Amino acid sequence: MDSKPHTTIPLQIGHYQVQEAIGRGGMGLVYRARDTRLEREVAIKCLRTELFEAHYIERFKREALLLAKLNHPNIVQIYDFIEAPDQLALVMELVDGQNLQTYLREHVTPLSQRLHWLTQIAEGLAIAHDAGIIHRDLKAENILINKRGQAKITDLGIAKSQDFNATLTDHVAGSYCSMSPEQAMGESISFKSDLFSLGILAYQLLCGAHPFGDTGNKLQIMQRIISHPPTPPHQHNPDLPAEFVDLLGQLLSKDPNKRPDNTHWVAAQFKKLSAMNVHDNIASDDTQALAMPHTNINNGITRSARTQDHPTFETRFAAVALPRVSPWKKIKNYIAANKIVVSSAALSVLIITGVIVWQLQPKPPKYIAVIPPKLTAEGMQESQQELVKLAVFDSIQQGILAIEDGYYLIPREEIIDTNGDIDNIRRATAADEIISTDINCKDDICRIALTRINADHSRLRTSHSKTFDVLTDNYLTMASLVYKNIELIYQQNSIAHHTQFTPSDYTTYLSTYQDYLLNGATPEGLSAIDSINNVSALIEAQTLYRDLALDLYYETSEPIYLEKFKRIVTSNQRKNAESTQHLINIFYLADAENDKKKAEDIIEQLRDRESNLGVVLSLEAYIELGKSNYKKAIAIYKKLLKIKPSATNYQNIAITYWQAGNLAEARKYLALALEKSPDSYKANQIHGAISLSEGDTKKAIASFNTAIKNRIDATNLSNLGLAYLLDNNFPQAAAKLQQANSLAPNNMVILLNFADALHHNNQKDSAFKKYRKIINSISSTSENPEELKAKILAHSHLGEHSQAIEHLLLLQKLDKENIDTPYTAAIVYTQANERTSALVNIKKALEEKIHPTWFNFSWFNSLCESTEFIKLMSAYGAPQRCTGERTN
Repeated sequence: MDSKPHTTIPLQIGHYQVQEAIGRGGMGLVYRARDTRLEREVAIKCLRTELFEAHYIERFKREALLLAKLNHPNIVQIYDFIEAPDQLALVMELVDGQNLQTYLREHVTPLSQRLHWLTQIAEGLAIAHDAGIIHRDLKAENILINKRGQAKITDLGIAKSQDFNATLTDHVAGSYCSMSPEQAMGESISFKSDLFSLGILAYQLLCGAHPFGDTGNKLQIMQRIISHPPTPPHQHNPDLPAEFVDLLGQLLSKDPNKRPDNTHWVAAQFKKLSAMNVHDNIASDDTQALAMPHTNINNGITRSARTQDHPTFETRFAAVALPRVSPWKKIKNYIAANKIVVSSAALSVLIITGVIVWQLQPKPPKYIAVIPPKLTAEGMQESQQELVKLAVFDSIQQGILAIEDGYYLIPREEIIDTNGDIDNIRRATAADEIISTDINCKDDICRIALTRINADHSRLRTSHSKTFDVLTDNYLTMASLVYKNIELIYQQNSIAHHTQFTPSDYTTYLSTYQDYLLNGATPEGLSAIDSINNVSALIEAQTLYRDLALDLYYETSEPIYLEKFKRIVTSNQRKNAESTQHLINIFYLADAENDKKKAEDIIEQLRDRESNLGVVLSLEAYIELGKSNYKKAIAIYKKLLKIKPSATNYQNIAITYWQAGNLAEARKYLALALEKSPDSYKANQIHGAISLSEGDTKKAIASFNTAIKNRIDATNLSNLGLAYLLDNNFPQAAAKLQQANSLAPNNMVILLNFADALHHNNQKDSAFKKYRKIINSISSTSENPEELKAKILAHSHLGEHSQAIEHLLLLQKLDKENIDTPYTAAIVYTQANERTSALVNIKKALEEKIHPTWFNFSWFNSLCESTEFIKLMSAYGAPQRCTGERTN
């Protein structure tokens, strides 16, 4: 299809007059419209314009056919299907009401009503199963409650017929917190997968919590669903009768064969249970969310005499009743989502540095560090200078990677993280050899000097060098000459021929790579690499495509990016069969698809090829971290340290100990990383983040200042400014945050930090202008949690409390699992003088390990009149908060 429709709201679709957008589904926007023929209001779901490709069109048609089979009062009915050259749409029943998640937040709902809904949901689901249809994403958000209190199943957009042979990507299309174990593992599924999801929903409705605990961490909740028993229901609802526990136990069985064999039978059981007179101890909270905070296992609740154990539930209550949430998860969320702007790319590379490389070679390993070239130039634009440096650097890397005698390229991130001379780089990276490059350019000619340095002894010595001239009018020719000279330097090794691009494609590759290094992943960058001829066969381009696509996928949760990467990486597999890097790319695809078995198979293939042991161990550690198996990951990193005692590997094991909650060992290994590389950007950044999260502002300031000496960027300047703000050094806070704001003027979190610093520095007029700028800069329809937090606090600081609370309610719906949400709520309710709500959220934030230092800000001073606030501060180690010794 050559022409794609616009993304603006259409005025007319067929004989339907579109009125307004009312929602978004997995495959498209949903509009309210009027049927001009039958004079009735309908809902119209339009296919997203970027999905106008043949296989998506077929999927959309398949959805229409599936939905048309279903005719039941508890399923949203399909009326029509529209197909035109520029439009695809489903016309459906318009349900006047709310989804179940929202309804429960805003209404008191007795247990009898919840059971009635479960009966209706199961009855509708049974009709779908009779038609051979599996919903595959059954959750509270996909249940609509109309004005008559009737439940209707909706959003079967990712449903499939049991006869349809779906791909692995299709198998994992559901929401992670409602998946069955077999769905989470990417295995084939039956209608019994829906029964497990129904069990999760029933547990939430009957117990007021998720059966597998905190749902904020995708990998963690999926791992619990796969391998952990659900929390016993009576831990949340001690009065739940044994009949309820038994049914929940059957639905939540890990083994599909132990779940009920008939959905009609499940509906009948819910109907039977709804007739029982059961005490309702969860209907008193009119703002109750489905996934409640964990219950303290020492809160004195005893097991009900009527409640019996079910084999599905763990009987060793103390061991599993409170699934552990790692300090790393809490702190990372806090640092990333609070007012600490730690780059997600910078943090993630701490865990996987050493894994993502251009090409990996067999053992025994000989580690080579390629230092980014130094360039001096006359008569050359700066943008061209950067492309020349990148072409030379990339071609050196490709030359090293092609050596057949077991050389291992140290990732670029490790090199640039070390601020120092060649000897410092050797010590920090544990390199055996170093390649340094000097480029001297005048007009369109550059002289390039390559030097191979032996670094495997205490004294550095030059073993080989080459100097040659190149023209700069063709980057591919330049890269080929550099590659050829790397062959000559390593003449004792057999090196494969340089991968061939066309000159224009290579320039596209370099420009996109450069933009990615500077600005991160963008859809435009992905499209640029997609335009390269035969991109799937060019491993360098394929790997860059992987980084772009996966970054976009994890940032946006849009499956189209994962599917595009899968298309690239699975093409030309025969030609790429011998490429180790191609295997690595498949590994990351399998991981993104949550196919842990396939990822582990890739590791075994690498081991069978006698690939570099360091690479194999790094991938194994990555898998174990994904499973939250910190003990195994630590053991693997200790093996890695014996092979390569680099600063990065010390950082990785430090972070893993931090994730595991062992701060003493984390600090020990982080100290070793800093000993290897005292000026390391990442080591100092993470040391500052740990210190700041623990309220140690002096150490945080020292660490961030050291990191800034290595690299001045908005992230570290903002973190440093925030540390000064917490330390009551308001002039320094304002100065650093002003610098950060000048480097990232469109970052609303940094702007909010800057405004707060100005406010505390008695520059209130300037602060108020910046708060207003935040409000005006963020769209009124934005559902981005970071933007919402900035807007909420800007409203609150300006005294616009009703607007702040209105947006806060949306934030609590969108980002309730983030520990910064109760902290934000605490500020808003304190400033609105709603003291009870403020104290509830302060307590929640403290329970989630937010340090009491964060309550030193003047926003909270009015609470010093509250005995409860003083007690809370004392209980969490800040008895001086209201004594005048430590207030902002």
